Amino acid sequence: MKFGTAVAIWGLLAATAAAADPMRDEATGLAIDAPAGYVAEKIDGGARYAASFAIRKGDGAEPGCRVGFQAAPQNAGLSQAEINAFTAKSEWSDLIKATLALYYDVISVAPFEQGGLAGSAVVGDVKAADGQPAPDARSYFVLVDTPKGRTTVVCVADKAAFDARRAEFEAVARSVQPPR
Repeated sequence: MKFGTAVAIWGLLAATAAAADPMRDEATGLAIDAPAGYVAEKIDGGARYAASFAIRKGDGAEPGCRVGFQAAPQNAGLSQAEINAFTAKSEWSDLIKATLALYYDVISVAPFEQGGLAGSAVVGDVKAADGQPAPDARSYFVLVDTPKGRTTVVCVADKAAFDARRAEFEAVARSVQPPR
């Protein structure tokens, strides 16, 4: 093998390995280890999120997912076990539905568990804005609370493609490591 070819291959392998490295927001501890075929990039979360990432397929041809972390000082006095127990209650499901009802027709709320953290996976259709037709979009949300705060994952696809993409969206959600 020629030296130049070897260097080019090594460079490609190094770039691929670097792209696959987990990303972490040092200030909050929010971390992403994007699934194969996806890339994560840190983005501005605005005033709402202390840390935020975009996760999308490597080709960037679709909107992908957003991940955000909001600090929640009111959670600091709770143990993870207490938070997990609350997310198992119907009041939690009702609160999620009521909160999202302004912008989404909530289709389902189901338990989501990962690494000792319990939360909810929500599927909802985006509602029409005033005077506009409803977008042909369905969202997959995951909400996980810890004593440090709430981590939210939102993935969006066309309704027709959603069922085929749902497993990918769940893989993205499972690639997120909320601050503890």
